Formats: sequence, C-alpha cells, structure tokens
Amino acid sequence: MEKNMKTWYCVTSSFDDRGRVVANITATKESEECPESTYTSTRRKDIYNDWFGSHEEAKAFVEQSKSA
Repeated sequence: MEKNMKTWYCVTSSFDDRGRVVANITATKESEECPESTYTSTRRKDIYNDWFGSHEEAKAFVEQSKSA
C-alpha cells in the first residue's frame, strides 16, 4: 500500500528583545503527517519553526510575521 506523502514547508521566525522580526521559509519535508512545530527561547530572542501544508500558506505566514 502506497503512503500518501505530502510536502510540508517550515517557516522559521525570530522575535528579538528590540522588537525586530525575521521570518523566512527555511525547509521543506516530505512526510505523511505534519512535522511538529518547535520553539526555542534564547537570551536575546525567541525562535519558532512552524510547519505548513502549502507554499502559499507558508508565504502568507512569513508576511504576517514581518508585519507583526
């Protein structure tokens, strides 16, 4: 039985203590299920890796993050 593979898009966004935001699509992954999103907090910034099911969705999230 063939697996139903899908391409997932990872958006990495960082928010630093001065309010600066950087966000970009940084990875793709072939998988049946959406990879788990992750969060890392450092002394100076918070870094998020969020996964999306379409390139358009990921691009929209990048734009939304940059205008936050």
